[in-house]
Amino acid sequence: MTRPTFDLGFASPEDAPAVAGVLQEAARWITTWRSQLWDPALVGETFVRPIIARGQMLTARTPEGIAGVMILLPEDPHFWPDRRAGEAIYLHKLAVRRAHAGTGVPAALIDHAAGLAQAQGRDLLRLDCDPPLAPFYEGLGFRAVDKIDVRHPEAGPMRVARMERGLASAKPIGDCGEDRTIGGAGRSDNGAA
Repeated sequence: MTRPTFDLGFASPEDAPAVAGVLQEAARWITTWRSQLWDPALVGETFVRPIIARGQMLTARTPEGIAGVMILLPEDPHFWPDRRAGEAIYLHKLAVRRAHAGTGVPAALIDHAAGLAQAQGRDLLRLDCDPPLAPFYEGLGFRAVDKIDVRHPEAGPMRVARMERGLASAKPIGDCGEDRTIGGAGRSDNGAA
């Protein structure tokens, strides 16, 4: 079976309803197999608009629309306060529409993020996740760093697995189609609709 190709790039302001829809769908789906991780009411348009405006919301598109999203942050003081600034890009809120589950959306988003990070001279991708999700990310080239207890300002106390992926393990993706710094305003013209 041939995997679909995705148009990968940063969301634009008009994408806010669709981006929020992907996050809300994922938040509802998560509750079918575990306790609530994200509150669907808190990942709506009000949540995504400033992230999109800062140029931090990566999307994977198909001709039918946005199949998946992921937030890219240049720093992460809540979950990684002990790490040197500028060495990694931090991934958050990876979400895929259920209709696109199993089609490689997470790998495509993460590989694209690796290309963007390499273009900025970053050595690593980092993320935090619910510990039972660690094997999923290990399958995408991440290694477990540790598990820590944190008190997030919005989510409260939680235990997370911290994971990182060296960019040498990233698959070569060629020109990542983006010419800008993660977290910068606006969106490059990468052919995304």
